[in-house]
This record gives sequence, C-alpha cells and structure tokens, in this order.
Amino acid sequence: MGTHCFKKLLGTLLMGTAFSLAGTAPALADNPADNFQLDGDILSSTGGPAGKPDWSDIFTGLAPSAGATAKSPLPAGFTSASFLVDFFPATTADNSLYATGSKDTLNITPGWQCKKTNNVNDKVDINNAYAVAYTKTVGTSDGKPHLFVYFGLDVASNDGTKDVGFWFLKDPTVSCPAGNGTTSFTGTHTDGDILIVSEFTNGGRVSTINAYRWNGGADGSLGPNPVASGGECDGTAFDVCAKVNGAVLNGDGNTPDVPWLVKTKQSNPSSTDYTSSKDLDIGEFFEGGIDLTSAGISGCFNRYLADTRSSTSLGATIFDFTLGNFSNCSIGATKTCSAASVNSDFTTFTSPFTVTITNDSAAGTVYDASFKETFTFGQTGETCKISSVTGTGTAVVDASVVNTQLESGNLVKVASSLGPNDSVIVGVSCTGALNSFQDSIHAVAGSSAGLSDIQKDAVVSSASAAACQATVQADLEITKVCKGMQLVAGSNSLIALKANVEVTVTNPSTSNQLVTINTPTDTKVSSFTQVDCSTLTALQTPDLVLSPNETACFTGSYNPTNTDLANPPSTAAFSDGASVTGTGSIKGTFTAGPAQATCYLCDADVDGIPDVIDCLTDSQCGKTPQ
Repeated sequence: MGTHCFKKLLGTLLMGTAFSLAGTAPALADNPADNFQLDGDILSSTGGPAGKPDWSDIFTGLAPSAGATAKSPLPAGFTSASFLVDFFPATTADNSLYATGSKDTLNITPGWQCKKTNNVNDKVDINNAYAVAYTKTVGTSDGKPHLFVYFGLDVASNDGTKDVGFWFLKDPTVSCPAGNGTTSFTGTHTDGDILIVSEFTNGGRVSTINAYRWNGGADGSLGPNPVASGGECDGTAFDVCAKVNGAVLNGDGNTPDVPWLVKTKQSNPSSTDYTSSKDLDIGEFFEGGIDLTSAGISGCFNRYLADTRSSTSLGATIFDFTLGNFSNCSIGATKTCSAASVNSDFTTFTSPFTVTITNDSAAGTVYDASFKETFTFGQTGETCKISSVTGTGTAVVDASVVNTQLESGNLVKVASSLGPNDSVIVGVSCTGALNSFQDSIHAVAGSSAGLSDIQKDAVVSSASAAACQATVQADLEITKVCKGMQLVAGSNSLIALKANVEVTVTNPSTSNQLVTINTPTDTKVSSFTQVDCSTLTALQTPDLVLSPNETACFTGSYNPTNTDLANPPSTAAFSDGASVTGTGSIKGTFTAGPAQATCYLCDADVDGIPDVIDCLTDSQCGKTPQ
C-alpha cells in the first residue's frame, strides 16, 4: 500500500487494515518478535536478529524531505506497508487533535470530535507512524496461517511517561477532516473493532500493552477485559509486545539511524549523542507487534487510528491522533482465456474466458465478490455471458447468474462470501467476430456485506489472447476423371468425337470455415456445368458455397483435334488439368489443382471407361469392337 500522511500515530500504530481473521477461538501464541526485529531501532544493520527485517527493509526514507515510501518488493510475507507523516517541518501546527470530551469508550458518532491547532503540545505530539502486516504460513504453533501486524511511531518529545492507543476499525468511512472549530467524526464502530493501548517511559522501557475488543455495533461498548496482554519484547512468548529505543538514534550523516525526517524538541537531552531535532532521543521511538490470530481477533479492518492519551485507562483523555488506511484484507483476480473455436455458422467465434476472484487474506471473510467487464465492445457485435460459477473451500457462490449477459461497466455479484484463500471461478463465454481478444475485468469485494472497498483489476495479456485464438483452416481438393467418348455430329455432316470429363471439388473435413468456390477452369475444357454428384444431372441453381466435408461436382467436354489424334489409335489421347479457387468465410484464399487427367480417344477400353465406341474399327484398335 502506498505512503499515506498519517496524522499522528503515536503509540497506536498497529495500523489498521482490511485484514481479517476468522472469528475462532484464540490460537496458541506465536511471538511477534520471531518474524521482525522488535529491538528498539529502525535499521536492520543495527545488531538486530539475523534474517528478520526491520523498518529500513520496509520503507525508504525521503530525508531531508518528510515521509517515506514502501519498498517494492517487500520482504516475503509482508504486505500493506503504510507510512504516515503528522507534522509540519516549518511550523508547530497540527491538523488532527481530539476535541474535548472525546473518549475511546464512546461510539465514534457522535462521541468523537476533532480540531486543528497552531501550537501542538510537544508532550503529546506524533511525528510519524508506520505499520506493515505479515502472514506466517509455515511453522506456526497450531499449523495454521497467522496474521501479524507490526507498528511503530516516533514522537516529538520524551518528556515523561507516554501512553498511546490505536484502533483497528472495520468501517471504511471513519474520518475527521478538521475544519475551523470542532468537527464531528464520520463512521461508526463495528463489532470486533480493536483498541490497543500501551505505556512506555522516557528511559526506554515498555510497561504495559493490552488489546480490547468493541462488542456490538454502533450501540455496543468497549469490553473491559483485554483479549491480549503483553509487555516488553524480550523473548517472552507474548502475542503482543512492544519496544522503545534505549539509545539515541541519529538522523544526520551519510548512514543515519533515522532514514526519514523527524522534528524533536529536547532542552535536556538524555545523552550527548543527541545533537539536533533530526535525532530521536531515548524513548522517542516506539515499535510493537501483535499476533492477531493468537489473540482471536477477527474481521477485515479498513481504518486505523492512533492516539496519545493521559493513561492506559479505557476512559483516559485522548489528545493527538492519526487516522489512515491499512487495508490488509485483499483479493486476487485473474482472467485467463482458453482456446477459441469457430461456431457452426463458420463466420463467428466462441471465445471462452475464466474469471477467478480469490480472498488472499491470511484470515477473515470478504463479501459480495463481484466483477464487471471493462473491455469496450463498441461496434464489434461481441456478446458475453456467464457460462458457469463454482467455488472452492467455504465459498458461497451465486449460481443464479449463469447465462447473465455481461455488459461493459455493469457489476455482477458472483459470490456472497469468500473465506480465507477461497475462490469463486466464473466461466465467461463470448461470441462474435473476434477470434479471442485482450479482455479485462474489474473485481470488487467488501470487508463487510454491502461494501465494495476491496478492488483488483485483471487483464488477459495480448500474448495470451493471441495464443488462445482458434486456428482457422480450410483447403480445397480437386479431382478430374475422364468419362468416355461420344460420337457427335460434326461440321459438314461429319461425325466428330466429344470427350466427357468430371471434376469434383471438396472442402475437406479438416476445414472449419465455409469456402466459396469459383467454377473450375481447365486448360482444354472451355466450360463446366455444376451437376448433382449422385445423378450427374445439371443443377438449376449453382451451389458454390462448400461446408466442411462437402463436395461440388462439375462436368464438361472437349472436342479432340487432329493433333490429339496424331498417335496410333490405341494411344491417341489428350491430357489437361483442371484448377479451382475459393475464398474462406473467415479468412484466406485457396487454390487447388491443376488436377491432371489423360483421356484416351480410342482405347479398346484401356482407360476402363465404357465409351460409346471404344474402337472405331478392328484395324484401328487391333481388337474386336465392343
């Protein structure tokens, strides 16, 4: 996730997300410090446990400018990195403070209000806040995936003991853009919202850290008993723990300990190592982690809010806050094509596609999985419909949408809910003149029913679309045979010979398109007549459009010349070739031939064809006339 301007995340930063966990009984605890360097500093090179990332592996600081950006790619298993800036480098103003009367124990609306200030109190001021989620799939205590959140913040001053809190909120509409005066928050609590509170000292020690659950919706309440309790990240198997810097972290130099800009105020530094406002004195950097799965925390969280407070009491006065997105519930979406085929009209195609929407969250359920076509059909005449809907795992799919026509831009819900790692698989069949194409979809789901706050795009690549195109093929086959001789009236009352021939043209069975042929041509036969292939009677209406495995038959004749009769009668013959051309209904021009045939003029039946007269005289053929 991109960098956000977190308003003050002071102690809260376990940054909210669209993450999710199933609402099951708490699992065995997995120590958050086993996967991340919760050692009181920012750089992974500062003596932290080997093989585990630290904040410098998650973000690239923009110093000397404010802020940081998430690295890409993140370390394996880490997602949803978020960095929030909550200070103005050149002023003491702050745009996100609680107004008097706001309490964590109150519902967000109407219990919370915000305001601006031109001079924030250093003791409660947050500089930056940051968070990242981690999914552990192998080696957990119960053999199931666990979802962790790692959070951190730096503050403007280490004066006195600090108390911080942070909310994971499910309602994505929670917000409070402070205006002039007091502004009310929007949004409301949802059952399963989580508040984490912690206390740490300016000496660099974490005293307590607890997590509490909001029970019920807008009319519910904050449960008084913690669902997770922990302390200092010191190797103890807590499911929530935190750590504070016990040494000055310097922000100056070529290889600073603080890779992003901070603004601290220190009239009485803890050490001579503190030299400027770009440094973090002891007790000004706080980081922590929680195993949400072990704590039994469930749901997709969309917003988080971190605050500074007067104590860890649930009814404490709350001061500065930062509010931002941290959507860790997510979906994956793919669209793939399968081999297209030519339809029975031999002019259009059926192009099959598969849309897959997956809840790729570590835990928790997403709702109302839907998608829409984003391919612009325009004047292509292409039509698409849903051909099948199936699901995996505990997915609740909507099979009633089968045969629904898909229109560009119209969402179609295909699953009511998808559990962790569940998928809905949708078959889409498109028909038209396009031979496969680079189709695309936009998928959405909700962290709660009725929402559409989780989105993903998917497209069939041009290379894949090309690979899925149907192979369009056709050919022509031509044969020619002699059909014997006839005595016909010649000029000047003489008798003449007429040689009959038959030509067949076939669109082979391997073809998958129509072929419109031209009447065959021949090197000696001047014209052909199309005939019925069974009776050889002339067709009243020519039919030159051949379907696959269809044959057209033609007959023609030729009057031999003296040149053809030059050889002895038994070998007198003429040879010629017949050819044909055609055009495919989809594409291609085809040519067949010339098909050669040798027709004997007086042959004593040497060609096996019973002619009207095989030999004119015994002397011509040397045999008895037939």
